[in-house]
Amino acid sequence: MSVARLRAHLLRLFRSCRASHRAGERGAVAIVLALAFVPAALAVGAALDYARAATARSALRAAVDAAALAAARETDQSPANLRAVVERYLRANFQSELHGTLGALEVQPGTTTLTVRARASVPTSLMRLGGLERMEVAAETEVVLSGVNLEVALVLDVTGSMAQGTKLPDLKAAATDLVNILIRDVASPFYTKISLVPYSMGVNVGMLANTVRGSVSPGECTSPGCEYFKFRNPYNEWRSFRISTCVSERIGPHAYTDAPPSVAPVGRNYPAPSNPCLSSQLLPLTTNKAQLLAAIAGLSASGSTAGHVGVAWGWYTLSPNFGVWTGSSRPGPYGREDTQKILVLMTDGEYNSSYCNGVIARNSTTGSGDPRNHINCDAPNGHSFDQAQRLCTAIKQNGIIVFTVGFQIVDDPRARALMSSCATSPQHAYTAETGAQLRQAFQQIANRISNLRISR
Repeated sequence: MSVARLRAHLLRLFRSCRASHRAGERGAVAIVLALAFVPAALAVGAALDYARAATARSALRAAVDAAALAAARETDQSPANLRAVVERYLRANFQSELHGTLGALEVQPGTTTLTVRARASVPTSLMRLGGLERMEVAAETEVVLSGVNLEVALVLDVTGSMAQGTKLPDLKAAATDLVNILIRDVASPFYTKISLVPYSMGVNVGMLANTVRGSVSPGECTSPGCEYFKFRNPYNEWRSFRISTCVSERIGPHAYTDAPPSVAPVGRNYPAPSNPCLSSQLLPLTTNKAQLLAAIAGLSASGSTAGHVGVAWGWYTLSPNFGVWTGSSRPGPYGREDTQKILVLMTDGEYNSSYCNGVIARNSTTGSGDPRNHINCDAPNGHSFDQAQRLCTAIKQNGIIVFTVGFQIVDDPRARALMSSCATSPQHAYTAETGAQLRQAFQQIANRISNLRISR
């Protein structure tokens, strides 16, 4: 019986009582019956109010569960964002016009859990005749925060061809987008660390140079290892180049492994003055967004393309085996369920520079600088494309996801093949012809990486 019909029925009974009272004995009986019906009617009304409150409590519990689960999947798990997400989902799923008014809300993030408590006020019908106008209902839930730690190597081509037009500013904007999407203000309970690996004719490792390649002797030598290396070029002319803090590929049985430099030093780099060591240095894994953004803003473009060296160092920054970084820059172990490693490789052109004895080899291809500044020996590991491909294969075998981005890539089948085959799958390979497309590609990659966090 609805509340309106119940009220109408009571009114008819009381009117009947007054009429019956004038009618004598029959009226007395009607009064007794009416008075007996009043508690029963109130009991029915109370039952209806309690049933409505129970329905509202179930709806609130379902809305709280949905809101907590949605918040737990957020990549931004700062308290402010978690509360905003919970409020949004709670209001979308709890129909106030049917169940009552939402009240107090408590969103309590823990180390690995999220607790949500909510209250709602349900208006009464007949119970308000007894002074109780509203009933309070509450719901509480606790969910485990979803996610994994993310370690991302951002390997960027800053060769001379990137100085053309707006290509370098476009790259900086795209890389900035990726960092802003991935690095959260609150790095708990799951962190995101990004390394930045700019490359051109090599990779500038800065103060790590002696650690990873070995120390150098003062003076000039005719074999690599001194400050100055004197060698013959392909025209049998003598050249003498000074060692730099850039590095080249390593050779031997560990050429395509992530063994530590103490086992297999990386290659030295004696650059020609016309193709110098790039100024932008490698930045190991960090959660420091400001530091990453400053490094990206400071990128400059110059030099030939030893892309395989960039690929190798992207891997090394993610490798727990390489072992040159400590503290927060040290990568986590392979194979952990709570950590996902990703390498993002970007290039605009042909990989053309490989090394022999720390100098660009004579079998390097067009774009590798003046042949008179090459050394009179071939690269032991072969072409840069081939080395990059073998490195990509080894990287993926360690469970690292690889995304590739070809930006206005040179019309070379080997370059396009590398972008496709190096990527984890064809869906992980992107191409871009404009700055807008490049930014879109990096944003899509960043969002896909973020989704990896909540899909594990």
